[in-house]
Amino acid sequence: MRILVASSSEVGIPILNHLLNNYDVIGVITSPDKPKGRGRELRANNFAMHSNSIGVDTFKPSNNQELNDLLVKKGPDLVVTVAYGRLIKVSELAIPKYGWLNIHFSLLPRWRGAAPVQYAIMNGDETTGVTIFKLDEGMDTGPIYSQSSYVMKGDETTQLLLERLTNQALQSLDNALWKISKGEEPCSQTDSGSSLAPKITKQDGKLDWSNDAQKILRVIRAFIPWPGAWTEFTGSKIQILSAEVAETSAHLEPGEIVLTERVLVGTGDGILELIEIKPEGKRLMSAREWALGIHKKSNLRFG
Repeated sequence: MRILVASSSEVGIPILNHLLNNYDVIGVITSPDKPKGRGRELRANNFAMHSNSIGVDTFKPSNNQELNDLLVKKGPDLVVTVAYGRLIKVSELAIPKYGWLNIHFSLLPRWRGAAPVQYAIMNGDETTGVTIFKLDEGMDTGPIYSQSSYVMKGDETTQLLLERLTNQALQSLDNALWKISKGEEPCSQTDSGSSLAPKITKQDGKLDWSNDAQKILRVIRAFIPWPGAWTEFTGSKIQILSAEVAETSAHLEPGEIVLTERVLVGTGDGILELIEIKPEGKRLMSAREWALGIHKKSNLRFG
């Protein structure tokens, strides 16, 4: 089976490596280089740089016609995709013999969309997982070849959970490819229990201190590494990297700050102690270190 791998994300690297070791990979498809840094120089994404470094043919179609032409020219039996970042047209889905196989980091139909990992963490899901399904014209609605569950441990950031689910996806992917090789058909996906996980924006990271403490902690973990959970203080942004529920008898209003030997912040149902932060334009530092530079010690508030 001749396979193309489509991804524009680091999560595609272990998937590519696994397929290279076990299957006939004829190349990778990824997004075009984008301007980055102060000089706005065109740079490849990390997945593209990895594929180039190990000598895999790397293709970067910039539009649907270029993608269509590439598929016709290379003639893959299957395209395996994970976090590619492009909506695939029905005509392109039909070119490979077995279509496109997508790796999605949730138990579909829960959390259809671009950010299933973040939404699972934010909403306090006890279980998530990996779904391998055949792409169709809908948003993560195609028939399912394989699913595997992951029980949340409560320490997951988005970065950590993606790593764990990517490793878990390898066995599920093998299972799906075995079914395809044996001519087994995928199972239709139901809409019952479906939910959406739309693309995350920078504004989504703004903390609402009126929420309960556990929800705020989940938002902080969900937005590591991007876009970061943040709040405003005296006209500038502060990113909150880590915090924990404070054991104290004090009462603070949501967003109210008390600086003692700790940095305490009121929430909708309790108090959080900030551990690590990153003030706008400055390096990451401990909250205690930041507090030493705050000369005003009373009537302080975030937001």
